[in-house]
Amino acid sequence: MFQEPPARIHPYVITCKQCKENIAAPVQTMPDSWIIHTCPLCGERRRYLPAEIFKGRLSFDFDAWARKVGRL
Repeated sequence: MFQEPPARIHPYVITCKQCKENIAAPVQTMPDSWIIHTCPLCGERRRYLPAEIFKGRLSFDFDAWARKVGRL
């Protein structure tokens, strides 16, 4: 039978403020202060507070981009 793809839950995800896609946050642990990250999809560089970092699924576009450049 068919198997579902594995649930790709990423531990640290942020939502880009311009393109609204879920992208991987560039952190290994939860930060105490804000971080600066450039979205690889739209190129927008923004600040993100720790409250904006969450555990969740990466967007399909980011997942495809990461596979293309070999990041996942």
